[in-house]
Amino acid sequence: MNEGLQRKSRLRSQAGRAQLESFALAPWTTRRRDDLLRLLDQLTPQIAELSQAVEQEAERRPEVQRLMTHPGVGPITALAFVLVLGTADRFRCGKQVGSYLGLIPCEDSSAGKQRLGQLSKPGNVLLRYLLVEAAQAAVRCDAQ
Repeated sequence: MNEGLQRKSRLRSQAGRAQLESFALAPWTTRRRDDLLRLLDQLTPQIAELSQAVEQEAERRPEVQRLMTHPGVGPITALAFVLVLGTADRFRCGKQVGSYLGLIPCEDSSAGKQRLGQLSKPGNVLLRYLLVEAAQAAVRCDAQ
């Protein structure tokens, strides 16, 4: 980046990695780069194994398959949603689900004026994050 080169996600390709390894850097910077690339090489198979386990578990659960039909929702988001929320009979309506996840904005109402503030903080942070990411992915895939 100091040299004006920005490859972003292309850095993870074979050509990008070869280019990254070819840079002449200071000795400690070279060591740090090599350590990080080794760590990446160690973590990649572990991540692939865990991703495969999540996909297999998602295939066995019909409710997860149903959630995955929504745009932007993949196996991780759908499985996390099912595991965190449990059965649908726990909640009387969708507003209770939103409140449980901390997706309902705070309200400050006075003198007939309703002001909605930021999202409340209680709730499952991971699932809230996954749902926001799923919404952003859906918007990127379908502008309507």
